[in-house]
Amino acid sequence: MDRRGFFKTMLITPLLTPLLLASKTTESNAELYLISDDPQKFLPFILNQLKNFGVTFGKKFTLLNFCPFENEVKKTLSYNGFKYVQNPFQADITLSFSHLQNKALSSFTFVKGGRIWDIRSRKLHSLWMEINKNNSPSSLLTTASFKNTQKAIPNGEFVSIYKDGRKIEQISLKENTSRWFNTRGGKLVVKVKDGKAWISESPCAQKICLYSPPVFLAGERIICAPSHFLLEIQGPRSIDTIIG
Repeated sequence: MDRRGFFKTMLITPLLTPLLLASKTTESNAELYLISDDPQKFLPFILNQLKNFGVTFGKKFTLLNFCPFENEVKKTLSYNGFKYVQNPFQADITLSFSHLQNKALSSFTFVKGGRIWDIRSRKLHSLWMEINKNNSPSSLLTTASFKNTQKAIPNGEFVSIYKDGRKIEQISLKENTSRWFNTRGGKLVVKVKDGKAWISESPCAQKICLYSPPVFLAGERIICAPSHFLLEIQGPRSIDTIIG
């Protein structure tokens, strides 16, 4: 499931609207969303891998509502170094569970400060492939909310341009410039101004990349899939993210 499909699925779940709004207004908070009928199989690995993306949090967790796999979730998380607490105010991670109105393909994504971070890379890409290998739809949504994430994502230093999987150019974010590139579909224009980069013209039909906001944090990406074109912000420490 792609990013747009993931959030289209989530937004039809009533419980998610306040969570998404909270993530936009509370910079210190973050949420991990997992669509899977077997959250106990995947949560420990995803949580531990988040630290590779510059996300830090404590080890105490609690469950806010009923989960059919409650005992299994507690057991696997505890086995992997997390500690269950009953009081939500003492927890670093709060887990809540809700059922989707319609089943969807299993997937996961991460939201921090209202920004969507696609963490399906490195080892987590293999996990994402594993949970989707049977293309079996799931109805359970697990939300892990983090308290006091500590490491801020640094601003980038330059933007790298890739076409057909090959890096073709690198532009400093200190420049104010426009560059055009020939792609499979036609002319595509990248603009860099005031430390941010975005795609201002694209030959693709859907124009999703044009609606993506400018990127400036290390690791952020904008992808134009039909053109096989990608721009990625590079910096001292990067987090992989797909914005559009």
